[in-house]
Amino acid sequence: MNLSFNYFLESQSSMKSTALVKRSSSQVTDQAVEIIHERIQNGIYPVGSALPSQRELSSELGISRASLREALTRLAALGLLNIMAGKGAYVTALESQPVEQWNIQFKISLKDFYQLRYILEGFSALLACEYISDHDIETLNQHFQQLKAAIEAHHWTEAAEHDFLFHQLIIGLSNNQSIIQSLKNQTDWMKQSQILPFVQPNLAYKTVQEHEQILQALSQRNAAAAEKAMRLHIVGAAQRAGVYFSSHSV
Repeated sequence: MNLSFNYFLESQSSMKSTALVKRSSSQVTDQAVEIIHERIQNGIYPVGSALPSQRELSSELGISRASLREALTRLAALGLLNIMAGKGAYVTALESQPVEQWNIQFKISLKDFYQLRYILEGFSALLACEYISDHDIETLNQHFQQLKAAIEAHHWTEAAEHDFLFHQLIIGLSNNQSIIQSLKNQTDWMKQSQILPFVQPNLAYKTVQEHEQILQALSQRNAAAAEKAMRLHIVGAAQRAGVYFSSHSV
């Protein structure tokens, strides 16, 4: 990697780290995870190397030690880091365990599939507002409550199943046969992509919050809010599985 490209990568990370101080604690941690993840993938922190000390890294990113420790813990849960007491954090892999698990089974990348879901399911949520009935909202709420209960009980397979049913109903309510058939032909991929985010159980509550926002927007027949809520959920689910991509939600 040449010096000019290294400088570009470092400057991009620096621009992102500057923005951390303007965000909430949760957003700060999410952004820190993304920055460190990008540096690992770009070779700034090679596999086998140690990360800078927590003092140095928290100062560089402009975040608290507590937020940094949470970010490192999440990266360790994804299989990217090994945190050794008294010795620091060491890079163990370029890709998260969920990504590696996916790559073994399927022909397209997990990132590509989440991006497909981002486009198609976001638009499905928008279209659904035109057709959704009170009965549909009641059914969605039932799936939501079952999803919430399964997550609270740490029953991840059951949670993923109710997650799948919640999303399938919204896709069907789009009444767009092209979208419906496209995603119907990839049911196995859908189900797998919906269980992978639960690799980090401590973040499962975010799934509940995101689904609640989707349900609220659909209940109000607010198409723009429904599309935005769905896209934010897909991006969040992808990040919990160790996948990052730029979103364009308004």
